[in-house]
Amino acid sequence: MAVESGPYHIRKGDGRINISIVAPAYNEEQVITKFVESITSYMRQTDLSWELLIINDGSTDKTGEILSSLPISELRVMSHKENLGLGKGLQTGFAHAQGDVVITMDADCTHDPENIASLYQAILNGYDVAIASRYIPGGGMVNVPQWRQLISKAGNCVIGKVLSWSVRDGTSGYRAYKREHLQSLGELSPGFEVQVEILQKLNNLRFCEVPLKLRDRTMGKSKMRYTSLIRPYAALLLR
Repeated sequence: MAVESGPYHIRKGDGRINISIVAPAYNEEQVITKFVESITSYMRQTDLSWELLIINDGSTDKTGEILSSLPISELRVMSHKENLGLGKGLQTGFAHAQGDVVITMDADCTHDPENIASLYQAILNGYDVAIASRYIPGGGMVNVPQWRQLISKAGNCVIGKVLSWSVRDGTSGYRAYKREHLQSLGELSPGFEVQVEILQKLNNLRFCEVPLKLRDRTMGKSKMRYTSLIRPYAALLLR
């Protein structure tokens, strides 16, 4: 179900953080400044209180140095001594997030900050989890190689059928959650399969999807290796 954006109901000054944006990052020196500045520029146009949590997941490049030099008061950086994977990065972010709503994003500038409004509004409308989806009307992929689109569509179709859920884009990492639901997740798988695992663990809650136009990254290298996902996804689906 798609949810349209609407007026914000919670304002700055009530003593709460409305939104925590959680973004794990690994070796993103080429794009991390642009990502942080794009989030900051967008959020400062709203009347929401917010924080941006970057989990520097054992980067071996200058990602950590760049983050420590950015003069942004809403930015909080947590660092892993070694690369633990996306799932552990999210787990660290969830443990430290203070906002009523937690939004997860990729730190590579493929997720448009404009979607934050519709995801946040969906939670205010009573949903527990809102997913920015490539596979509902209004969604799609821009400049993403055709072979990657086919693999993603096929994978989401199989996952949906095996798990008998109505979510069209169960592998999307651009999401919003009510923070209280994240406290029950426990230990998370380390890899990209964590996106499906989280939905499995929260499958008794109210989900919705909002349209997402995913853009291919223009700087840096993707960390996803599709062949390495076959075994962990199979293990999740066979539980």
